[in-house]
Amino acid sequence: MMRRLKGFTGVVLAILMIICATTAIAESEPKINAACAILQDAVTGQVLFEKNGSCRKPMASTTKIMTAIIVLENCNLDEVVTASENASKTPFTGLGLKPGEEITVRDLLTAMLIRSANDAAVALAEHVAGSVDKFAEMMNKKAAEIGAKDTHFVNPNGLFAKGHYSTARDLALIARYALQKPEFNEIIKQTQAHIERSINHQDCVVVSNSKFLRNYYGADGVKSGYTKEAGRCFVGSATRNGWRLVSVVLKSSDSQSDTIALMDYGFTNFHKLILAAPEKPALKTEVRGGKSDLVLVPNKELYVVVQFGKENLVKVEPIISQPTAPVKKGDRVGTLIAYLKNKKISSAELLAAYNVDQSYAVAAWEWLRAIALPAAIFLSIAYGRTAAKDTSLSRRRLTQKMRRTDI
Repeated sequence: MMRRLKGFTGVVLAILMIICATTAIAESEPKINAACAILQDAVTGQVLFEKNGSCRKPMASTTKIMTAIIVLENCNLDEVVTASENASKTPFTGLGLKPGEEITVRDLLTAMLIRSANDAAVALAEHVAGSVDKFAEMMNKKAAEIGAKDTHFVNPNGLFAKGHYSTARDLALIARYALQKPEFNEIIKQTQAHIERSINHQDCVVVSNSKFLRNYYGADGVKSGYTKEAGRCFVGSATRNGWRLVSVVLKSSDSQSDTIALMDYGFTNFHKLILAAPEKPALKTEVRGGKSDLVLVPNKELYVVVQFGKENLVKVEPIISQPTAPVKKGDRVGTLIAYLKNKKISSAELLAAYNVDQSYAVAAWEWLRAIALPAAIFLSIAYGRTAAKDTSLSRRRLTQKMRRTDI
């Protein structure tokens, strides 16, 4: 049976109003010239700003975020890749790979994500899948798997091709997925890096041209892109005080300035409001047949992103399935749901903070039911059989006596 502990909501809201008494002056929405844009919380995906977020556009080299995902999920970073002639002929920005040149997956990823090397993307694609076409199939399969429904890839580097497109919303989703990978984060936060090459030893330093990554406070990724057809594109990431935002701009004349405007808007007008954390008890519930009540803790940090001064729009609702003893530490007992303007934003599982054994009375009854009661039933059946046997014997003796009397 599910029951809702609504009293808990009032307590949390009262606490929120105390914690968030300090407010900031809200600014108007950012003025950006990009055709499409979005700003999201990096963990929950909560949208803070959106402009034509679901409009399909070519996305240039931001494509390489998905390329990196596929490579990281299918390769060891220390594997050695041999560049093909096809990879060496890839146009525009690159490493100038030579046919037969050997370079590690790690260094190719670094060159692809920092310098935006197109030939590195092709070399990686051929190493993983055997061909660019088969690699594109892997990219599309992954996009569908993580929910990027308005995205289709034709190549691993983002050079313009018919049928190669995405949306601001999908690219944010793909970026948020990639940001869960430590190796990806380690590369994209760098503004320059040194790589090892078997040929062309003079070209071993790759440098980012992102002024956002170089100059913006808290910037830690992720990828720029440009083609004539796509315009200037950028997927950005920045972290302040443990709170990370992800932005996307497509078809912009100044993607770096647009990204800075989005991030400024997010960090100035919103804040991360932590509602529950694993190290802090969330609430207490009764345990049917237990020695004591049970304290519940969330399995992860639960929070919403809210505008300063709008904390009263936050609601927290626990839904508990009343547990029956015995309960073990870590057992899932319910769910804690966070709402903003009555819209579900995020949730966390509620887990038992410790063991709860059965009460003595219940334990005694269970013992009786498991041992004493079956024993009593067995003795009753045995007695019944003995009584039936005695009755049958008495009847035979009576019959024999009656026969002797008749004679």
